[in-house]
Amino acid sequence: MNRDEPGPNPLGVSNEGAVRLCRQWMVHLGATDTVVASGPTRAVCDLFSSRYVAWVDNGREALGATAVLRAAEVASSDGRQAMIFKRGGIGGDAQRQADRRGVALFSYLPSDGILEGANPLGYQLRAAGLSA
Repeated sequence: MNRDEPGPNPLGVSNEGAVRLCRQWMVHLGATDTVVASGPTRAVCDLFSSRYVAWVDNGREALGATAVLRAAEVASSDGRQAMIFKRGGIGGDAQRQADRRGVALFSYLPSDGILEGANPLGYQLRAAGLSA
C-alpha cells in the first residue's frame, strides 16, 4: 500500500469531496494512477485507473441494486474491476447483486477516516490492496 491513509474529516465531505477522498483511498491501496473522471466520462463513473472503475455514493440512503448492476455492466464492457464506495448502508439486494457480479463494495465514514470492505470482494481488496 502507498502513502498514508486519508485522515478524518470531522465536518464530513461534500459529494465532490467524497470523490476526492475515495480517490485518495484508491491511491493509498495501490491504484496510484487513479484519476477523478471529468467531462463526458463523469457521466459514466466517478474514478478510474488502468485496472479499476469506481463510483462514489455520498448519500444517506442505502445503496440500491440498480447502481450495482450499472457498475457491473460498465466494468464488463471495459474489462476493469468495478468498485462502489458508499457512505452509510448497503441494501441486501445490492450486496447480493455485487457478490454475484463481482463488484467490490466499500463503506467509508469520512468524519472518522474509515474505509472498510462491505462485501467479500471489498474485504479482500481492502486487506490486500489494489494493483496499479
